[in-house]
Amino acid sequence: MIYVLDSSFVGAQIIPDEKDPKVDKMYAKIKPDDAKHVPHLMWYEIANVFKNILRRNRYTYNTVLHFFPYLAAMDLICDYATGVDYSQKLLQLCNDYNLSSYDAAYLELAERKRAVLCTLDENLVKAAKKYGVVTLK
Repeated sequence: MIYVLDSSFVGAQIIPDEKDPKVDKMYAKIKPDDAKHVPHLMWYEIANVFKNILRRNRYTYNTVLHFFPYLAAMDLICDYATGVDYSQKLLQLCNDYNLSSYDAAYLELAERKRAVLCTLDENLVKAAKKYGVVTLK
């Protein structure tokens, strides 16, 4: 099976105080040999999540560095779609479903890969349902 994981879902897997039994149950449905895709944007987003963790003094810098092996172990496949046509598609999704361009990138990738979208963002879940993209529950 093919999945697209957003930064909220990834963060909930690797950041101890964001762990949630509901998310663990969802993630357990993904088999080790399933493909887990992310848009290139996810790496910027997760770095920003880590930066905010440090800024809010939730964890020390050295502790945050220990999250990276868990992130690497997720075996995420990075998608590098770019260009004018790609940006136009994102704009269309933003306009049609009231999404940020960041959320639209996950939705677009899930639709293009015919993947199940994994997100904790309720607005993105609603947009996916309207757009015909299956979400992990």
